[in-house]
Amino acid sequence: MKNTKNFSRREFIGASSLAGIGFALSGTPLMAQSLAIPTETFTTSKKFKIGIIGCGNRSKTIIGALNNVPEIEIAALCDIVPHKMKQRSELIKTGDKPKFVNNLDDLLNMDELDAVAVITPNDTHKEIVIAALEAGKHVFCEKPMAITVADCNEMIGAVDRSRKALQIGTQRRHSGEYKALIEAIRTKPVGKILQSGLFDYRGDWRVPEADEYPTGTPYWRLDQKRSGGVVYEMGAHIIDVNNWVFDSEPVSVCSLQGVNNFSLRKRDSSDHGGVLVQYANGAMMNYGGNVYNYGSNALDTFFGVNGTLQMGGGKLSIKYGFPNGFPKPKDLPQAEQISLTGNNREGDGVVEQLRHFAKVMDGKEKPYPDGYIGRQCVQILEGSVRSAQERRIIDIKELG
Repeated sequence: MKNTKNFSRREFIGASSLAGIGFALSGTPLMAQSLAIPTETFTTSKKFKIGIIGCGNRSKTIIGALNNVPEIEIAALCDIVPHKMKQRSELIKTGDKPKFVNNLDDLLNMDELDAVAVITPNDTHKEIVIAALEAGKHVFCEKPMAITVADCNEMIGAVDRSRKALQIGTQRRHSGEYKALIEAIRTKPVGKILQSGLFDYRGDWRVPEADEYPTGTPYWRLDQKRSGGVVYEMGAHIIDVNNWVFDSEPVSVCSLQGVNNFSLRKRDSSDHGGVLVQYANGAMMNYGGNVYNYGSNALDTFFGVNGTLQMGGGKLSIKYGFPNGFPKPKDLPQAEQISLTGNNREGDGVVEQLRHFAKVMDGKEKPYPDGYIGRQCVQILEGSVRSAQERRIIDIKELG
């Protein structure tokens, strides 16, 4: 068996990454103003039963998506707070009423379960995922995969030992919107992507009062050690997309992060940050995010040798040419704008990733994203936090 610490994502995934990208690498040109994503129906060999551990706010989205995946039945809910399980059970529209269990051991002892969905605080992922794999369950784990690269390595080792599947819940890999971005980058004459400017802003992490845990229960997202701060909580999504776009390994990370807006709830988790990442192919990512946004929007921008792509507001715009003062090559097309509405909505990725997970459990697909892709994102996340804390550039190799 190869050492999981040094086993390359590229080496492991091989051709399976093409299946995850789907039509994005098919070579079909994006000439129309609106792109339609073909839908595929499939039937699994059985209905798979899943247990959800963690009935917090995120579980509502996952349950809502599973209502649209008839191949998977929610057979159990697990949480330490009974009324949270009751709240979530009322959202389930298909199948029998799920069982309620309040500890992990009881959940994993349910022989009827084929899989477990881990929707718990970031710092708990490693322990729960490894226990579930060792109990013979397939695992769907919400992003980020873990807090540290070392934790990711242990999780990958458990996958190898158990021969069960681990899929990471970064749903943008399955959304029509981001597949359209990847297809454009792979097929349009923008040239090699040299740099990206990614900005990820949202409001504070307060959920509706009815969804809060009992008074006095610490809110894990406000704890830096538990959540990882703003870069883990928000940046994991677009940083994973950037890894997909660049198709290269990160080699070094530089970051500044901290608590800046003291009008928000008391926290020691970073509420803003900036991250600069150098990749093996020379490309560079520039990421910024905060949780004190009051409604502004920002475009994700990718700069290529021959053109620039900007994504946001339901549109993907491509502009070709050279900097001012340089003539535009005659063979480059005019500027293009691609609609990202209808079947290209990002929210569709939440459902599609779970449909893919059903195929994984049925042996028809490999997990996508898998632990190697998930670990690559954590390399940047952990490296950024360490860089901010230690005020130095972090070499990815330091993280293991």
